[in-house]
Amino acid sequence: MKIERRELIRQLSPETAVNVLLACWDYLETGERPCGLSPIESVAFASFMPDMEEAWKSYLQRITARKADAV
Repeated sequence: MKIERRELIRQLSPETAVNVLLACWDYLETGERPCGLSPIESVAFASFMPDMEEAWKSYLQRITARKADAV
């Protein structure tokens, strides 16, 4: 996640911030959007989606490039 999003997290209550960050990690592990988030948690989670998808795509490109270099 981009460091610029830190301000968003700081504006949330500590409990909400933790729930959002855990939901992001769960999404990265499972690829499934979390259910059971409150409306504000869902909005905050959605704001991280582009960052997470960009980071995942970049990660996959690095993995693919390493495999190609190893051949």
